[in-house]
Amino acid sequence: MKQSSEEIILGIDTSCDETSIAISQGRKILSSIRATQIDIHKEWGGVVPMIAKRAHEENIQGVFEKTLKKAKVKIEDIDYIAVTQGPGLAIDLEVGIQFAKELCKKYGKPLVPVNHMEGHLLSSLTLNSKGVGLVSEKDLKEVFPALGLLMSGKHTEIIYVEGFGKYTKLGLTLDDAAGEAFDKVGRMLDFGYPGGPVVSEFAKRGKSGVIPLPIPMEKSKDLNFSYSGLKTAVLYKIKELKEKGVPQKEWVYDICRSFVDSIKKSVILKLEMALKQYPEVKSVMVGGGVFSSEEVLRSIGKVVKDHDLKYLYPKSDYRSDNAGMICIAGYYNIMRGNIVKKSEEVSTVDRDPRLSL
Repeated sequence: MKQSSEEIILGIDTSCDETSIAISQGRKILSSIRATQIDIHKEWGGVVPMIAKRAHEENIQGVFEKTLKKAKVKIEDIDYIAVTQGPGLAIDLEVGIQFAKELCKKYGKPLVPVNHMEGHLLSSLTLNSKGVGLVSEKDLKEVFPALGLLMSGKHTEIIYVEGFGKYTKLGLTLDDAAGEAFDKVGRMLDFGYPGGPVVSEFAKRGKSGVIPLPIPMEKSKDLNFSYSGLKTAVLYKIKELKEKGVPQKEWVYDICRSFVDSIKKSVILKLEMALKQYPEVKSVMVGGGVFSSEEVLRSIGKVVKDHDLKYLYPKSDYRSDNAGMICIAGYYNIMRGNIVKKSEEVSTVDRDPRLSL
């Protein structure tokens, strides 16, 4: 049952291959449950949207019930239902949106459509069930203006964050995002799905500089990102080494090391550039699955520390796709009045797979 006047929010995310539902009281996460589909998609070497949709449909009711049970609340206690509207895989987004709409209609709850990338952006503001986190309520005023750095499977972006809902995109992915490049290199090396985490692990055993690779967008004067060229350079290097008959075990760690180094250098280069252009920022907020790599997280953290800024990063549970971050983004959307109350208006809410901040 509700113990406080703060809103209780049910968050739902089915944007890709995780069926995720969470419950928060304000920023405080009471429960967060995910049903992963990694084993299902391994056979195909990547996410198959139709297979993901079927798995979401099979899992979502069970995940919903487990989330309520863990939070020790009933559906009647929920004040708002927040759901990812986009970006994401269109037919997978549909599952979460339809489930949310049915709950709203059945129980008379307001709907809060959420931008998935805003969820990643605000994921560092989660509090645990005891109300503890990186930023207390009184310290929130010291966060903005901020720079947001988002690194996920399909997006690598730098955002100027004036405040909640006040976002200006400074740089974006022109082709392959960093997370996508990690997974594609993993496939080149036959690491299976998902290959990105294996690339990160193998890099720890490699030596820097042994296999030189380009730094993406090193000479560009804007804040955009592009990783297709780096991916191609890795492909050619692998082909060259194989044609020379060099066994993969002799170079695989070093090529992973060089690849991760190139990603880090490119991101740091753009972040440093943005910090020079916007010296008024007080903090750097990061989010997205690429930050599941502790090495990437620490590398960005060193830059932030060198500039004497606050470094806001999510706990490990909230770096990849999750509904906890949808609760947080939903909370701040509620505060801004971005809610759908009437039943007939709820019916019109639809997916937006190309939604942008």
